[in-house]
Amino acid sequence: MKFIGQILITSVTRLDEIISTLWGFVIAFGIGMFNFFAGYKVALLVVLVSIIFDGIWGVAAARKQGKFALSELMRDTPKKIGAYGTALVMVMLIENLAFGSHEMMSNEGSHSRFIVDIVATIVAAVEFWSICGNILIVHPNAVFFRLLKLPLIGEIARKLKISEDEVKEIFDNQEKANNNNGSSGNNLTA
Repeated sequence: MKFIGQILITSVTRLDEIISTLWGFVIAFGIGMFNFFAGYKVALLVVLVSIIFDGIWGVAAARKQGKFALSELMRDTPKKIGAYGTALVMVMLIENLAFGSHEMMSNEGSHSRFIVDIVATIVAAVEFWSICGNILIVHPNAVFFRLLKLPLIGEIARKLKISEDEVKEIFDNQEKANNNNGSSGNNLTA
């Protein structure tokens, strides 16, 4: 059960990093608005799909670095699903008991599901941020994700286990290589 607490505390810490940037705030706000209008089932599906995509892109990033990550994927993904699932189910139960129907997922009392939306938004935003970091490791020149390079420096540094200055230097070298010869430049690997 200790890992559930660690994952949830890490998520809140990462959310603080995410919303401290303009792009991160816009992404988290967009996910929040989507979850608000989508309802319980879709919000839970967004969380599950985010975890799965983070695992897929995490393996791709590890392979790009020449690391074997399949065992880590098999260990971390069920932990994330368990931790996030536990948090979401507990919030749903408490919210339904306190504000709405005692029947799970009913329409009665659906006006007061904002806490589930907030928790689902936090989880989905953290996972999306992680996915973006992994994508930039695998494809550093991906068009949309290039906009997120600077805000994602801390996330990429954490994934590569290098300093933020080293990540900035890699990005600078890539930009210089792209400007000098039009090639794709160096890849983000440690």
